[in-house]
Amino acid sequence: METKGEEIEMKRGGERASSAQTEEEGQRPPRNEEWRISSPIPKKQRIIQQHEARASESNVNNGDRSISFTLTDPDLLDCPVCAQNLNIPVFQCRNGHLACSSCRVKLGNKCPCSSPFGKGRCQAVEKILESVKISCRNRDYGCTETVIFCKKHDHEEMCIHGPCSCPLPDCDFIDSSKNLYLHFSTKHSESAKSFRYGKHFSIALDVQQEYLILQEEKGGTIFVLNNWVEYLGNVINVSCIAPSAAKLEFCYDLTARSTGSSVYTKLLSFTEFVPAWVVLEHCNLKRFLVVPRDFVGLDGHLKLELCIWEP
Repeated sequence: METKGEEIEMKRGGERASSAQTEEEGQRPPRNEEWRISSPIPKKQRIIQQHEARASESNVNNGDRSISFTLTDPDLLDCPVCAQNLNIPVFQCRNGHLACSSCRVKLGNKCPCSSPFGKGRCQAVEKILESVKISCRNRDYGCTETVIFCKKHDHEEMCIHGPCSCPLPDCDFIDSSKNLYLHFSTKHSESAKSFRYGKHFSIALDVQQEYLILQEEKGGTIFVLNNWVEYLGNVINVSCIAPSAAKLEFCYDLTARSTGSSVYTKLLSFTEFVPAWVVLEHCNLKRFLVVPRDFVGLDGHLKLELCIWEP
């Protein structure tokens, strides 16, 4: 029995020695202990973690500390007085109410809550305005710019991707100018007179006809010849369907000839850009040609010649 006991003791000692040796050599513990320590990560979760780790490492290497978030209340960064986008400087009254610079002046430096604004500015909100980037409102029409929130209004005033609407009264199509030109070519080609840049062409315009739509043959740009009747005669000009901030200017030469004589009147000018053309609203345009009443022919038409040049 003593021998057997010694053998048992020696075996247990050997197991302890073997276990100690396993720990010293850094070998993995038996499989059943491994499963008790931690469960294996599912493959899909492991892939997601690897992707996030690579993205985080990439941001660190690029020095990118920005984060994305969703603003659930879009009015949060608007002036509570005028409801326009806040811009720097932002002033704060003693009760914590905000106001933009122009509203502070209009209110006589006094908040509607009767607390004075003074010279106190809300630096926390100003920091947010300087840090938050937002997409242009014309994103759906082709603008890919993201701008600092406090510069959003300035950018959108000059954005060349503003939406344009179909000039036909019974069509409600609205899209980028490029898509509008394609729409008109495919859907309303018979409603426009085609022309080419740099080529003079004749127009017989009914004296009471309010407008004539023109479309350039190659680029598809849409123009409108506007006509309205005044006491002295007909007032005529040309506008271009394009965003108000469009940078290209189209020069045009418009001539009206008197029937049966060599007398004529002429206008050399630039088209004005109109993103949403509406009948009779073109009367507000600044440049126009006045055609005397006696230029009207016996058939009730005006004889016009027009040439539009590409920028």
